[in-house]
Amino acid sequence: MNIKKLLELSKKPEIFTRSDLDFWDDWHISKQMLNAHLDPDCDAASRNFETISSSINWLVEEILPDHAHGTGLLDLGCGPGLYAAELARAGYRVTGIDYSRRSIDYAREEAAAEGLEIEYIYQNYLEIDYQEEFDVIMLIYCDLGALTDKERDHLLNRVYQALKPGGLFIFDVFSDKNRDESSTRRSWEINDGGFWHPEPHLALTETFLYQKNDTFLDQTIVMTESGEINLYRIYDHFYTRDSAVTLLDSHGFKDHEFYSDLTGKSYSNQSETIALVTRR
Repeated sequence: MNIKKLLELSKKPEIFTRSDLDFWDDWHISKQMLNAHLDPDCDAASRNFETISSSINWLVEEILPDHAHGTGLLDLGCGPGLYAAELARAGYRVTGIDYSRRSIDYAREEAAAEGLEIEYIYQNYLEIDYQEEFDVIMLIYCDLGALTDKERDHLLNRVYQALKPGGLFIFDVFSDKNRDESSTRRSWEINDGGFWHPEPHLALTETFLYQKNDTFLDQTIVMTESGEINLYRIYDHFYTRDSAVTLLDSHGFKDHEFYSDLTGKSYSNQSETIALVTRR
């Protein structure tokens, strides 16, 4: 066991320092994530199926443009297409982008089997470069908070650029009520193959808080029986209503609408999430 390397990796890093390993498209982890997406009762990779159904109903009935046919909708971080497929069935012209090849392959197969005309693209959505092409862009399940500030600002610029004038950007974030200082912790688990690795491994997880940056970091060190050591970092930038307004205003968005979640529940400053509908 390389204790010195473990000690070095376990230090609190400078905020938004990324690990060298790919989490979203890792061959093994992406399989576990897809299983979580497809578990109807799971709230891990996607919301549970009941919540997704409620979100789709609210979006179609209350938020999205009245004339579904021909309305261009871009689903960023679409995963296996749980939202995209439902919206395509409702008549929207849907494009889905995700950086998990496994999820995109699954989504394509499901769409082909059902005859749904959805364009699924395997791509890092930070690399989109559309020009006034979509009526609606969605980023669901608090993905914005997983980005560094630089990545976030870059993406918001690209989203604004990709929307037609008057187009809608729909997304959610975790609020300052989701976690607090008591959430910082250390834990460990040992498995004979599990989420982090197919082989027997030890996983050491620590949560750090960057108070001045409104950001948590969940850092996991995975050590296998053969001595392989892998490091994964997942950031969670949380927001208040005021900080979300400041951010969106700075990127040119307007007419912000706030909800407690993407099923349309009325906004409450005690909610653990904030859902936003804003306009170019």
